[in-house]
Amino acid sequence: MSFGADDMVGVWTLEATFAEDDDGNQTPALGDNPQGRIMYTADGYMVAMTGYGDRRLSAADATDADKATAFDSYMTYSGRWSLAGNVVTHDIDHATNPNWIGSSRERTVDHQGDRMLFSGLSGDGLTRAVIIWRRAEN
Repeated sequence: MSFGADDMVGVWTLEATFAEDDDGNQTPALGDNPQGRIMYTADGYMVAMTGYGDRRLSAADATDADKATAFDSYMTYSGRWSLAGNVVTHDIDHATNPNWIGSSRERTVDHQGDRMLFSGLSGDGLTRAVIIWRRAEN
């Protein structure tokens, strides 16, 4: 069964995300209960939002430390997307981290029916980043 761009269009819910070393040891990237969504449109746009599942709202008078913690526990970006074979590329034009704007993220996609498993080299250059998405239910 072939996998194409039409198979990615829609809304997906984050199921798991972790770093995996050569021995298969997995370290959760966003804690034990990560939360998130990724959306792909047919006309080539995407948006991703992920965060720790135990994020809590700070008080109305949040300190700078509270704000930094909130920033570090949540990520969102959007832009154009393309699929070449089994590699999806996100060309980022908007992000919570302004340093990401103008960059691209590539991930290998293993499509498993109502699940997509993204993988690629982690930022540390040593481990493999794995992100598992499940198609959102209607």
